[in-house]
Parts: sequence; structure tokens; C-alpha cells
Amino acid sequence: MYLTLILSSLLSVAPTENSSGYPPHLDAEVILQPSTGAISWRATLSTVESLQQHYDFPLHSGLTPQLESAGSLTQIRDASVVGSGATLDPQRPVSRRWWRVEFKDQESSPVILSASGVIQEQLTQVGSGAGRSFSATPGTIEEKGVFLGGATSWLPLQEETRFTFSLRVDLPAGWTAVSQGTREVVSSEADRSIVHWRSEKGKPQEEIFLIAARFHEYRKVTAQVEAQVYLRDDEPNLAAKYLEATLQYVEMYSKLIGPYPYSKFALVENFWESGYGMPSFTLLGPQVIRLPFIIRSSYPHEVLHNWWGNSVYVDYPSGNWCEGLTAYLADHLMKEGEGRGAEYRRDVLKKFGSYVQEGLDFPLRDFRSRHSGASEAVGYGKCLMLWHMIRLKVGEQAFKRGLQEFYSSFSFRSAAFKDIAESIGEVAGTDLVDWMKSWTERTGAPEFRLSVEAGEESSRIVIEQVQEQNPYRIRVPVHYQLTTSSLWLQEILEFTPGDDGVISRQISFEVEGSLAAVRVDPFFDVFRRLDRSETPPTIGDIFGASSQLIILPSLSPRLDAWRALAESWATDGDVRIVLDTELEEIPQDRSVWILGEPTMGIANGTLRKAILQKGSKSRKFELAYSSWKLPTMKPPYVEPRLDQFDHCGVQVERHPDDENLTIGLVRCYREAAIPGLARKLPHYGKYSYLLFEGDEPTNVAKGEWATGTSPLSWTAAGISVAAPEDAREPLARPGPVLDADRMISDVGWLADPQREGRGNGSEGLHQSTQWVADRFSEIGLQPGAPDGSFFDCWSEDELDDRLKKGVRLRNVIGVIPGNDPALSGQSVVVLAHVDHLGRGWPDVRAGNEGKIHPGADDNASGVAVMLETARMMAGTHRPARTVIFVATSAEEWALRGARRYIESMEQWPAKDAISVISIDAVGRLSQGRLLALGTGTATEWIHIARGIGFTTGVAATAVKDDPGGSDQVPFHELGVPGIQLTTGPHDDYHRPGDTADKVDTAGMVEVATWLREALLYLSDRTEPLTSTLVGAAGTKITTPTAGRRVFLGTIPDFADTGPGVRIEGVVKDSPAQAAGLREGDRLLSLDGTVIDDLRGYSNLLKQLEAGDTVLLVIERTGDTFEVNVVLRKR
Repeated sequence: MYLTLILSSLLSVAPTENSSGYPPHLDAEVILQPSTGAISWRATLSTVESLQQHYDFPLHSGLTPQLESAGSLTQIRDASVVGSGATLDPQRPVSRRWWRVEFKDQESSPVILSASGVIQEQLTQVGSGAGRSFSATPGTIEEKGVFLGGATSWLPLQEETRFTFSLRVDLPAGWTAVSQGTREVVSSEADRSIVHWRSEKGKPQEEIFLIAARFHEYRKVTAQVEAQVYLRDDEPNLAAKYLEATLQYVEMYSKLIGPYPYSKFALVENFWESGYGMPSFTLLGPQVIRLPFIIRSSYPHEVLHNWWGNSVYVDYPSGNWCEGLTAYLADHLMKEGEGRGAEYRRDVLKKFGSYVQEGLDFPLRDFRSRHSGASEAVGYGKCLMLWHMIRLKVGEQAFKRGLQEFYSSFSFRSAAFKDIAESIGEVAGTDLVDWMKSWTERTGAPEFRLSVEAGEESSRIVIEQVQEQNPYRIRVPVHYQLTTSSLWLQEILEFTPGDDGVISRQISFEVEGSLAAVRVDPFFDVFRRLDRSETPPTIGDIFGASSQLIILPSLSPRLDAWRALAESWATDGDVRIVLDTELEEIPQDRSVWILGEPTMGIANGTLRKAILQKGSKSRKFELAYSSWKLPTMKPPYVEPRLDQFDHCGVQVERHPDDENLTIGLVRCYREAAIPGLARKLPHYGKYSYLLFEGDEPTNVAKGEWATGTSPLSWTAAGISVAAPEDAREPLARPGPVLDADRMISDVGWLADPQREGRGNGSEGLHQSTQWVADRFSEIGLQPGAPDGSFFDCWSEDELDDRLKKGVRLRNVIGVIPGNDPALSGQSVVVLAHVDHLGRGWPDVRAGNEGKIHPGADDNASGVAVMLETARMMAGTHRPARTVIFVATSAEEWALRGARRYIESMEQWPAKDAISVISIDAVGRLSQGRLLALGTGTATEWIHIARGIGFTTGVAATAVKDDPGGSDQVPFHELGVPGIQLTTGPHDDYHRPGDTADKVDTAGMVEVATWLREALLYLSDRTEPLTSTLVGAAGTKITTPTAGRRVFLGTIPDFADTGPGVRIEGVVKDSPAQAAGLREGDRLLSLDGTVIDDLRGYSNLLKQLEAGDTVLLVIERTGDTFEVNVVLRKR
């Protein structure tokens, strides 16, 4: 569960200052006794309003105040009065009493009060709907921790007033406290801890928070902000990730909006699952913090709230603009940075259609906070789309400058939708107030229809608003393509009021020429109701349905667990729960959940048949060979094995009798997993199918069904067109943690002609290994060679006339030691070879003899990525097991450097490594894709690769086999699983053209990001990986050492799993190009021998000589043909 409940600025009216112009100030000394829930305090209030001769405040009923200054104190409201305090989020009310201080002789300041008592409000479930309920408390003091805020009424503060404060907090030894503002003093007195917090000058607050526990603290300071992390366990690696992310996001938003408004930002771990954003800190639950994707998805949302909501406050009577704007500039921005902005907006529109049913809609001006799926779809989703449409209306720069002007003008003031419209409109030179009003005061959403009157010389495109409500004021992008060009053109149609104030329902425009295709709003830039054909059926469709039925399996031995799940989903709305025996067929008037085992457990045979006919068979999501078969899997459906007893499957379909309704099947044998399904499924609303594993259960697969043809899409008969592409850049990007400039500089140094290609035995390679050792030392790695230095040296005998006998070689080894005694003797090994071909040995291409081979991609890029990753980890990471960085020599010479490491390393034996990662040729990502070769060497690697992509946003294509043949191969022979990271082959491979100017700098950042996440995971993983290698059983895996002597010129697709070898590219002026081979061709056989895979293809070529003519069987677009090719010398 992940919620964003902004507790710091949710007042029903705008807070005010007093007549003096200065906010009230509170000085409080607080003593906490968590073991008993007790609190006592003494508070001094100064600059108090004096006009009414009294000061009124609410206080928690567990506290009894006393007045220590002049005047009188009386209770003015009965203790039975309850309220939810400052927050408007769903919250169990807390009993409060209202008190009045009457001033003596018109003296109003200072007011000195004290109080003591117990505050222990229990956690309870609040909110409505299956997807919106969560645990919350208005405030509590207990052994697990302390949570006090405005809703607690724990201090004598007037409502609807902003104030400054100073807190001195007295806690048990080992405890610390967190609040907004600046921490001034931390000290110890006897068996107590003393912490001082003070609000920042000129930044009055709407409430005072106090969070306390036995925290482990971490911090990192820059010129902009002090990043802080407070965790309940000592987890420096987790803290380092959040410290790093905090600095990234603060810098990004400071550039986009304006200076960060506070001196610190802290991540604080709560003792229950929460997602609270307070001024200058966020309070997240223990599971939430450790979800791997949170740092990239929801954490920026929390940081951004310090601009929107926690410094620019919300004028709630006019509507909460804050959540939608924050979601747009955080959640949406991060997806847009991944190239998935249109997908995110589609999901927003889909959620509106799923949850905002008749009677649940309301205008944005009435939104205060989310408490249901419908309120979220309006207050977050519709509002988010409002900002997106304004951005497109005024342009990127005007939108950014308008936000900056708005922030500058309203910092620490309340603001309304109108104020934002005026700020952006003033910068853009247009009046946005009326336009904004038309969207904040209306309910509903437009629906569109496209019609095309196509002609040979001209055509007319017509867009019509077809919803029942009056037309909306809106701009609609129309993309179209003519038959004479593949270029997509765009026309913006603007529905605006005419002279009579009426908006026309229909707009059309004429196009000169013959139309090929039309796409209306293909990137979901317009807030509208989607047509059913534009989106697949999803889980959210059922949870958002106005009427639902949940069918229980009467024959299931897990019936009680299924009933508990159903009851947890039936707490809100029209939801019926029935046994299958009560039905003869699937109801036709409501959406339906059908619960049970994979074999359903449905007693009624007629009903069971109907379910199977109308359910999984149509989508091929079913049991196959006692395993789950997913739509993306190919026979035999066992890689990876998805056993029905270990996995729970969920799938939804359109109702066969009414496409506006949905049927969902939840199938699971594991009773222990069913409560987890009850909690988790409401948060997977955008998906059509899910697969979960284990008792937790953990999601291991998810997806959406393909959609149909949109009614807003038109294509001329007999014409096929490529979809238009959204080339927009995001409004901002987080700054890279990794230094791209330094990496490209490292590549440049290693690939410089002065290094002469770093050939084995050369002075250039000797210089390069010394240079790497110097970098290891600067980074702070410990020497890892057997003699205590960075160098492991050895000699090799002559294997070629080009090399002398006894050539000296050396690996460079640097270490980050492990901290867990049980694991520190094990290692994660990272390999990147420094050597290359020098002037063309041992793998020179004909005509390149004697020329310098710079080896920028192969493998200066790998060394640069390894160095930058080591830099980032050495200063912040304390791994459980040892991480070893090895810059090998003689990789190009039959992997001798890696073999030497295995033979000589005794302190951390290679056979005990959990895994190995070879970084080889990773500098051409812009021309290819990141490949993880050899993921089949351990059953976990496919899941690790998928998880890293989800966590970092950097996807690697997992390739089960290992056709790469780099330094990981000798480890495979030991039975140690591992992968090679590479961006794939290219025309310059092992050629003089592999120069530094062709290396993709941004791509290396992505590779290093992926590598670091892999190392963080592997170094802290407790269990070993499950090796699938034969070598693990003691049988050595032999690797052919003979190289190929011939050159064909095909660039293979390493990730392809089809028959033969798919060609990803063809080298210019090669035999393959001369024979007419091209990208996408598939090589099926060579001289009558079937090509099984890439390794078999390579072995066939090794048997041939230059000048041989071979017969290739090629498959191209479904057709098969033969071609003769004359091979050249390699």
C-alpha cells in the first residue's frame, strides 16, 4: 500500500496572521515517556492576538492544561466534541476540548501554559473502497514510536493560524525526534536524550509535527540542502540511496521551480505503512521505503510537496490544486523521462473512466483530499491533465516561467487555481482565468467522434464532441498523413465560445491532397472519456464498477480465506457476495469477481463451464503442463517454471454480455497468499493479468491485453502506416548521480593513440593498468592482489611470433570488503578487461595489420563504467559480502586474465563467488540495446534483471545463453553463475574505427546505473544464487579456443530466441552485404547444416577458410530462399 496524505496544509480556510503582521511564536519544552504514552510540556506563546482579549485553542482530551501566566483558563466546549484536527484526509476523529485564556488587564502576551497526560490513539482502518482504505492514527505515543501532528491537538495552538516555533524535546536515551525546520542541538543528560528543533525564519507553519523513535541517522550536506535519513535499523546502503535521490530531486526542482524552501529534507521511517509529506520531511512506512521502485516513482512526489502544499499553501475553499500539480511534476514527469508519458496519461484517463461512475463525479473546486478511487481520479487525475493541457496551450518555456512566477509570488502564502492561471497567463501573454474556471467548475469529461470525408485531391476531417453535456472548452490535436509522404502533420482544433458565448460541438478542416491516415489525440494529451476500444479490460474496471458481485467457490477447502477476501472488498458500494451454488449463470447486470483454485472449486457444473468458456481460454492465460502460461511465453511454458501451487493468477475480461462490465478470475492454491491478494490487488488497477509467487505474495508478472482500433483513428483502405511518435522531452530530468563527463574522459585516456591500442605485452597496456590502479587508490578501494598490492602479475609463454617469450602481464584488483562475518569471505566479482588488440593481435581483420586499434568501446567503455560504479559505491556502500573489481589483462588472448584471477585468488576464492559480472563493450547503447548475456546460468538472474529495470528505469534484455565469450566464461566453468553486460556488436568491432568519439556517453550512465543496482542487490543478498551450470556438479565446461578465420559480415541478434540466427545488422562492404542479406533476415542453415543457435553458427564458421563459397538458407518475412556467399579472410 502506498498513500500520499499531505497532513501539513489541509485547513478548511486560509490560516491568518495577527494584526501586528507577525505570526504567533511558540516555545515549548516537551517530555515524552513512550513506555507509558505520557507527555508533559510547558509552552510560552508570544505575539498573540490581543483584540478580543482572549486566546482560544483545542487540546487533546487526554491532556489537562494549566495557566502559569496572568489571566484565567476555562474550558469552553464539552469534552464530547470531536474533530479531525488540521487534516482533511480520512481520519478517525480525536476527542478534544476547547479552552480559553482570558487576559488580565488587557495583557495578551506572553501566555504560559503547561499540560500533562497520555496520548495513545489506536491505528484504525479509514477511507472507503477496496483501493483506498489504509491505517491511520491522529496521534500516539508508544514504545514503537511517537507520532504527533495537527490532528492530535497536542499543543495549545489556535486553529486557522500560522505560527513559528521552537521545541526542546526530552526523550529516553537512544531516542531522537524529528520535526519540521532545523535541528539545533542534540545532547544527552543522564539517561535522557535532548533534541532541539526550530522553525526556519520567515517560514510560519500550519501545524507542528513531532516524530520520535530509536532511529539510526544518516546525512549528506550540499550547498543547497542537508539530506537526512532516519531508519529504525542500521541500513547504510538503503540510506545512501535515499540521500542520493534527495539531492537529485532537490536540485531538479530548484532549477524547474525555484529555490528549495527549507534547509533540510529528511526521509523518516514510520512504524506503520504510511506516505505522509510534511514540511521538510516525509514519513514513509517500513515496507514502502524498501520497495525498490519507490525512489523513482513516489519519492520525488514527496520531495516536490515542499514546494506545492508545504510552502505554497492551498486555499481549500476554492479547491485543492496541489495534488494534481504535484502528481504532474513528479509521477508523470518521471514516466515522461522514460518515454512513457503518453502511457501514463492513458492510465489516468482510464482510471477516471473506471472509477468516476454516475453520482460520484464532482468539480475540481470541491476537491479537498482523496478518500476513494473516484476522488483520486478527479482530484489527482483530472487535475493532472489540466496542467498538461495548459502546458501544451502556452508552450514549454511559458509554462516553466509561469510556475516560477507563481512560486515566487505565493511562497508561504495560500493560493487558488485562479492565482496559478494568472501567473502562467501573465507570462504567456494570454488570459487563462476563464479557461481555468471552465475546467474547475464543471463535472464530466468530453467524448469525441472522428469522421473523414476522403477525396483524391482534398479531404475533410471532422471532430465532434458527442457527450450528453454541453461542449467543453478544449484544444484537440489531430495528426494526419498524406499518401505522398510518411511525415505526420498536426492541426490543433480549438473548441472555444463564439460571439454568442456558445461552443460549437463540431469543428472541421480541409486537407489538400489524398489522406493516408488520421489519428486524433494519439498521445492522450486531452482530458476525455476514453472509448472502450482504446483501453483493455483491467482490474480497476471491477473495483470502480457501481455494482459488483463476488462469487465464492463452495468446494474450495480455502473457502473461509476467500470469504475474508471478499468481505474486505465489499466495505463500500453495491457489492454482493454469493456462493457459486446460488447461481446458474454469470449475472449480466454487474461486474463480477470469481474466486477459487486454478481448477476453480466451483460446484455448479453449468456455471463452471460458463466461466471457462468466457474466461481464460480467449486470452491464453491458463494452466499448461501444471504451470501457468502467460501471453508472452512460448512453449514449453516452463522457463521460468510457474508452478500452479506456488503461483496465484489473476485475469480480467470484458463481460461477454455487456462490454461496459468486467469479469475477473482470481485463482490460487496457497491459502497463506490470499490475505496478501486482498491487500494488493486494488493497487494493480491498470493491469489485465497478474501472477504472484509465494505467501507474501510477490508479483512476478503483469500485463495488459492488446487494445482494439480506436474510433479516433482512421486509415485509408489498403494502406499501412507507422504510428506517430511523441518526441517531447520532459520538463526536467534528475541530474545524474554518475559523472558522464568523467566516464568519457576515462574512455578518451585509455583509447588515446598514445596507448597504442593497449596490446598485450605493450607499454600502452602497462601504462593503462598503472592508471587503473591509481584510480582504484583515489576511489578508496582496498588493494586485493595476493601480495597486498593492486597488481597480480604473471608471465605467459609465446603463443605467436608477434609476442616474445615470457611476456609480463598483470590484473588490477580493488576491493570493497564485506561487513557481514558470515558472508564477507564470499564475493561478487566485477570484471572489465583493459587490454585490446594493440596494432592488430590476436584478431586482426584483413587490411588492418599494423594499424592502432583504439578499443574505445571494447573495452575502454567497460573500464570507465567499472571505475565510475566503484566510485559511487566505495564512499557510501557497506556490503554484506565483498565486492571485487578486477581490471583484467589478456582477455583478448583466450581470457588469460580471468583464468589467472581464478588460479591466484585465495582470500576470496573464485568458486565461492555468488556471481560474476563482466562489463565488455558497453559504449554503443544509442546504436543497440543493453544485453545481459548468460542470465540462464542461475534461475534468479532473469528476475534480478527484470527487477533492476523496474527499479532504475534502465531495461536490459535478458539473454539466457551466453554467446559473448568474455571474462565470465572461466567462472562458468567453475559453476559460478554470471552475466556479461554489453551493448552489442557493431561495424567497428575489432577494427581501427572503434574510437572514443563514437562512444555513447549517456548510454554509459545507464549501464553504470544498472550495474550498480545489480551489485547492491548481489552484495547484500543472503542466499546464494541457484546455478544451472554443469560445472556446479564438478564437470568442467570446456570453451573452444580456436578463433574464426573467415569473415561473413553479419551482426547477430543476441537476444533472439527463434530458430537459427536473426541478423540485427550487416557490416558495410562485407560478403553478407554483397549477397543481399539485410536486417531482420534469419539464417536457418549453412551448407546443409541446420543452425541451431548463435554458438552453433559460430562453430560452423570456425571450420571454414577464406575463399570458401557457402550456401545459406535465409528466411525473410515468411519466405525462404537460398543464397551463395564467398567468405573473406577475417
